[in-house]
Amino acid sequence: MNIGNQISAIRKEHQLTQEKFGELFYVTCQTVSNWENEKSYPDFKILIEISNRFEISLDQLLKEDDKIVQAMDAERMLGKIKHDKSLIDFLTGAGGGLVVSCLFSENSPIRTVIICIGIVMLGIGFLQKSKL
Repeated sequence: MNIGNQISAIRKEHQLTQEKFGELFYVTCQTVSNWENEKSYPDFKILIEISNRFEISLDQLLKEDDKIVQAMDAERMLGKIKHDKSLIDFLTGAGGGLVVSCLFSENSPIRTVIICIGIVMLGIGFLQKSKL
């Protein structure tokens, strides 16, 4: 049984309308309808809440539906890519900023160290970008 059918069965077994079921998890009745019709999936936090509230194991909710497992894997991978991109943006932006700002300051040992740090940050950022 897929997750949408399971949510529908749980809701009906406990004699809840989509609206009342949604109120339990702070979502709209339209969201519950979308879950039941598999137009969208509940996030993992809500699945845990459903599992706890209705005393159903997460295994039972998740194992039988390959689509939701694939959707969660894709969401996790997207999160990792966004995190990596943020790190790359920080390294290249901060590194570039350090180098450019030091170009207009007077010569000193600290300036040289900061330029080196900036170049290393740029290098790491570009290296990480090439791995994406």
